[in-house]
Amino acid sequence: MKAFLFYSRYSLAYLFALLALLGAALGGAWTFLGVIGLFVIHPVLDHILRTKHIPEVRPKSRLPEALLIFALPFMSVFLFTGVIHSLDATALELTGLVLSFGAITGVLAINTAHELVHRREKPLRGLGVGLLLLANFSHYAIEHVYGHHKNVATPEDPATARRNEWIYTYHFRSFFGGLWDAFKFESKRLKNKPVWHRVRHRIVWYVLWQMLLGLAVHGLYGTPALIFWLGQGVVGVLLLQTADYIEHYGLLRIKKGDGFYEGAKSLHSWDSYQIITNYTLINLGYHSHHHLKATLPFTELQEQPGAMKLPYGYSTMALLAFVPPLYFKKINPLLSQHQK
Repeated sequence: MKAFLFYSRYSLAYLFALLALLGAALGGAWTFLGVIGLFVIHPVLDHILRTKHIPEVRPKSRLPEALLIFALPFMSVFLFTGVIHSLDATALELTGLVLSFGAITGVLAINTAHELVHRREKPLRGLGVGLLLLANFSHYAIEHVYGHHKNVATPEDPATARRNEWIYTYHFRSFFGGLWDAFKFESKRLKNKPVWHRVRHRIVWYVLWQMLLGLAVHGLYGTPALIFWLGQGVVGVLLLQTADYIEHYGLLRIKKGDGFYEGAKSLHSWDSYQIITNYTLINLGYHSHHHLKATLPFTELQEQPGAMKLPYGYSTMALLAFVPPLYFKKINPLLSQHQK
């Protein structure tokens, strides 16, 4: 019971998913309930409950793993429900469904996938790819692990935001740069393999699977369903990339005389220790520790000395990032202190 009570806190994203489902059932303007939950209720709670999130001694349990595994069947049913509601939705309702369900895709599906694709167990990594397929973002499984974690806080990393870079241009650079990097990595991996191994190019297969899913949705349910399917994926990806933007904004590793960069340190990530943020995003706020030990389960991540600290939780920082001048005004002074 102690383990259940402890790890149930990390299911907070599922409660926000229930808000999206409730909004879909009520219809009309209520379809925006999911996105309101994440960008109104969440930041308010994060601000009120400003208690610093210090993970307690964790009980030994398989519950965290079960929570991760449950995400794929849940998101499959969740998004299918969204598809059904989109069939007779008005333009207003379809917009609300796309935003609300897409927000959950970013917070629950892609964020859980981020945890899973780092695991050593192949079945768990496969579940992570499955979640990313639902968001049409499967190349992230390769680019993030083999590209971002290698090149973080350098100009070679499309997922590291430059100082004073607007988030809107960043989204294009991050997505297409990441896709190209993933394609190059996979091509390089297969370069010296026998010719018949070339058909195992994961990026090509991932894109084909995403196209088949889209065609199936359109063929079975029609154009509104396809709009919902593609739209929720776009919103989910944008939210994930917004988190990436926040986590490494303006931070750069020093390039040494031999042409190589210094190793990634805790000061090359922005951390957030807000309690609601970390229960919702399964400790994503302990990002510096994640970059130091990428395969470490989320339950073992801890605060790191020297890590850059965000002034607010992720949802509030995302809202600020959507208004770049406000974001720069808040973050750049902290960044300048770090760069002295």
